[in-house]
Amino acid sequence: MLTKRLITAAILLPIVVLVTLLLDEMLFRIILALVIAVAGWEYCSLISIKQPVFRVLYVFALTIIAFIFTSINAWLMPVIIASSAWWLLNACWVFCYPKFTSLWHGSHGVRLLNGLFIFVPMFLALAALQKNNSELVLLLLALIWSADSGAYFAGKAFGSNKLCPRVSPGKTVEGLIGGTVASVAVMLVYLELYIEPISAEQYLVYVALSVVISIASVVGDLFESLHKRLANAKDSGSLLPGHGGLFDRIDSLTSAAPIFYLMYYGALL
Repeated sequence: MLTKRLITAAILLPIVVLVTLLLDEMLFRIILALVIAVAGWEYCSLISIKQPVFRVLYVFALTIIAFIFTSINAWLMPVIIASSAWWLLNACWVFCYPKFTSLWHGSHGVRLLNGLFIFVPMFLALAALQKNNSELVLLLLALIWSADSGAYFAGKAFGSNKLCPRVSPGKTVEGLIGGTVASVAVMLVYLELYIEPISAEQYLVYVALSVVISIASVVGDLFESLHKRLANAKDSGSLLPGHGGLFDRIDSLTSAAPIFYLMYYGALL
């Protein structure tokens, strides 16, 4: 399994870098739309939307709404703020499970609305980051991937205290700490190599950003794991060998992207 994951990651990594750095704004958004379309299709399987026609309509609605929101600049920050608050609420659903599940998973309408909040703000944040500074997209991805890798190896080596056993028994507090340390290390390298000398206050904000993104990525991962548990599914799909579905690969990004945008442009600029 680990070998398959590494091979898939080795193939995807250069593609992601090239798409982020070389494509213009519109082409990048089209690729993003394809990503949320595939992930949205997989999400439908987790919320028991089985009829192909309804899945197609939902995926179409996701992409259209995403493009509409990106065309209206005045809506960007309000949506990002609302999304960040919504992810705080999701953290409560995750750690309180199985309490309150009916509030956010009770009907198809609520589940479909959840999908909009999962995918559209991520689309908006990534599109805006790539438009303003494509390197920020790569920084965000590096923080997430380092946190994921750090959590995996720290959890394997030291994990003993379960983080959220009812949702994801494999995740540990030690893994979370290891992932956070790895994310901070990546940020420190970024600051050393790419950022001009800054004040101590700004330096601390950058470090805090890496800590928050590490934690936010775990919340996104756990929220998708909760959907899979409720659907009695191991993965969201089988598109990516060793990783499962595309939604499995971007689950951390759905929560981390809007929060990264909010912190970077709200606290650092």
